[in-house]
Amino acid sequence: MAPHTKKKYCVNEIEMSHHTDLKDGKCYSYEEALDLSGHGKYNYGLLFACFMVIVAMGVDIFGLGIIVTAATCDLGLSLKQIGVLSSMPFAGIIVMSYPWGYLSDTKGRRLVLLWAMGGSFASAVLSSLAPNWQVLAALRFISSALSSAAESATYALLGECCNSRSRAKYMLLMTSALMLTPTLYYVWGYFITKLNFTFYIMGISFRPWRLLTLIMSLPLGIGALLLCFFKESPKFLANVGRKEEAVAVLRRMYEVNGGKGEYPVKDIVGEDCKEEVGQLTLRSLWIQIAPLFQPPLLGRTLLLYYLTFVTYIANNSFAIILPTIFNVFFTTYASSSTSVGFCEVFGSNSNSTTLEKEVKCTGKIEDNTIWAGCAHGLSFFVLNALISQCAGKRKALTIVILLIAAIAAIVIDLTGEALFGLVLFYVYLTTAMVFGVISSYFVTLYPTSYRYVLIIELIYLVYLSENSVNMRWHS
Repeated sequence: MAPHTKKKYCVNEIEMSHHTDLKDGKCYSYEEALDLSGHGKYNYGLLFACFMVIVAMGVDIFGLGIIVTAATCDLGLSLKQIGVLSSMPFAGIIVMSYPWGYLSDTKGRRLVLLWAMGGSFASAVLSSLAPNWQVLAALRFISSALSSAAESATYALLGECCNSRSRAKYMLLMTSALMLTPTLYYVWGYFITKLNFTFYIMGISFRPWRLLTLIMSLPLGIGALLLCFFKESPKFLANVGRKEEAVAVLRRMYEVNGGKGEYPVKDIVGEDCKEEVGQLTLRSLWIQIAPLFQPPLLGRTLLLYYLTFVTYIANNSFAIILPTIFNVFFTTYASSSTSVGFCEVFGSNSNSTTLEKEVKCTGKIEDNTIWAGCAHGLSFFVLNALISQCAGKRKALTIVILLIAAIAAIVIDLTGEALFGLVLFYVYLTTAMVFGVISSYFVTLYPTSYRYVLIIELIYLVYLSENSVNMRWHS
């Protein structure tokens, strides 16, 4: 018998091996074991479940703008109160960023998502019965703080269950889910706010905006329910030393995907899990964070910090106040007798008066705001789905999209024509197309135990900046 030989080398945290048969079966690297599990029904089902979770998060966080617009009359909101309410999602994300990152990397992606989406659903449902704007703000803070766990846990869960050939494509398709959310809540808002009814529940007047709030909470519950049909990330399980469970999950994926015969993998070869992983201590948190700012990860960390900051601050800062932007633009542009630039529409004193009139609303949402919001969401969804077909050219896509958006931002107020400025503003918002590309880099460039904490650190800084922009808009 030929002597047993074994050659080892490391890529990130996975020790890849080439060896002969072992007594009880074969050992494989994680990527090899994942490839052997196949690609089929399990992956498509998980994609759909994660897609729904992202949609639910987007509706919960960014759909608050529609709720606030429709509830202004009933709750007697001032501009400052609208600003506080609109900032609640960002405040919730900022507060819960580190806890979610830590829990996801130590307790599991799926477990975190199940608890977070279930809790967010309960809080969102209760917010439909809020007696005043303070209670509404508190409940939406809790709801957004919980649903924000989906921001990156879904990308990690899906990316770690898909082989390298489909991973980047799936990450871009997930971004398409976020692009779809404006169309959903604008359409729901259009039909529901046109209803005219009032009845009382425990002394609270239940009007159309409360029904809208209730309906917008349903995707959160549906997302949590769908996740019940899937398993934890096998890569996470292997990373924390639960290799038998990881192999069992991969075997289940193999069976659901239509694999014939017995799944050949008996063990996954990799580095032993760190002693601190899974222990809720400050030391384990420090051990996860510190390597991100040391060689060899320092360079890529700083680069991804910058790219994430640029794309999120350019897009998400405007996402939740788009209903206000559209309302002010269409009202002012339609009544303007002279040609004005895009930014002048929002900067003049006369427009401030118009905004005050908009605040004294009737509970209905202007049709132009609905159509503009639907066009924005649906076109971005289609565009991102098309871009996902070019997932193999991630670097080129990122450069081209950011370059075009930068040019649009520079030219936006130089045209002197508000309508053309609105078109350029739309082009500027296409920075959202880069979200999926950046997320795919997180999955492929970082070890499992550091990945989620890194993303959460970025999101923390980004949403802190976005919250400042949103409060300044309404001040």
